[in-house]
Amino acid sequence: MINSSNTSPLDLAIIGGGPAGLSAGLYATRGGLKEVVLFEKGAPGGQITFSSEIENYPGVREVVSGLDFMQPWQEQCFRFGLRHEMTLVTQIKPHGTHFAIHTDENKVFYAKSVILATGGRPKRAGVKGEDTFWGNGVSTCATCDGFFYKNKEVAVLGGGDTALEEALYLAKICTKVYLIHRRDTFRAAPITLDKAKNNPKIEFLTPL
Repeated sequence: MINSSNTSPLDLAIIGGGPAGLSAGLYATRGGLKEVVLFEKGAPGGQITFSSEIENYPGVREVVSGLDFMQPWQEQCFRFGLRHEMTLVTQIKPHGTHFAIHTDENKVFYAKSVILATGGRPKRAGVKGEDTFWGNGVSTCATCDGFFYKNKEVAVLGGGDTALEEALYLAKICTKVYLIHRRDTFRAAPITLDKAKNNPKIEFLTPL
């Protein structure tokens, strides 16, 4: 049975609670929309909350964690009446001149407009054993799970900013970090790459 959760349609439904979704909610409510709901299964903030260090955001002088960085966003974005519905949206369908938003709790919300700000999710490498050990030795979040590997040797796959930042974080608590990359060139910012190369605990494993 489906439960209809709002008799009158929302002015705006925002799907996703990361920086983009929060920003959309701030501008919509401050701009005068009254019924604005942000749909996010967990706490708002997005993937950036898993980052151990943020040091390149304009106007933020101190180096802060992603969680600390996003805390004032939440306070500011909900100040003007944005509401948070802690549920997962599974389907969006046209409903006359509006939209029907279905959730994993068999509820349906109706909205005049919808903004999709669903962001991304960690990409799996597809290597043998990854599915078997997912959550039991294989992780996509060093700040979440790095504690379990304290004083141990670990490996990080990738050559972008996220991979190198995770390697730098793990180097603080692990005895050795192997950074494995399929190319000998990196997409990470040069300053992040230099930090990793100059860290004695990080060893680069590349084709060349």
